[in-house]
Amino acid sequence: MTVRESFQSRRITLRLLSYWEKLRRGRQMPAESDLNPDHIEDLWGHCFLIHTKELGDNVDYHYTHFGSEIKKAYQGDLSDTQVEDLISPNAKHIIGCFQKIIATHKPLVDEGEFRNLKGDVVKYRQCMLPMGDGDQVHAIFGGMRYKIFSSK
Repeated sequence: MTVRESFQSRRITLRLLSYWEKLRRGRQMPAESDLNPDHIEDLWGHCFLIHTKELGDNVDYHYTHFGSEIKKAYQGDLSDTQVEDLISPNAKHIIGCFQKIIATHKPLVDEGEFRNLKGDVVKYRQCMLPMGDGDQVHAIFGGMRYKIFSSK
């Protein structure tokens, strides 16, 4: 990763955390309705939004926004896809991150790597932020920067 790419990865994290804090206005977390893509227009293609829904003892995670730049990383559109349906071993890891966010109501920064739908290795850094009301997380908003390493 070059210095510029490393800076870009940290920058999305810092900018999204700052934006989330601004939306929070002293509350535990902002509501999804507080999000305004126009305020982070240059980052929106690197962002995602996942709705959470309790199903008895389990939680369902469902992508409702999957930015154009993230589609490039996965080599496909995962909007309207359940996280468990991802063809990536990273799905179990990411669900663990979501569970931690729901339990703590706190932002989480994560980095690692996965294989995309073409088999390329994708190294990433992402910031995930709880959205909801009171102590209920209804969605997870986040952003990701990455670098693709071709399997060829």
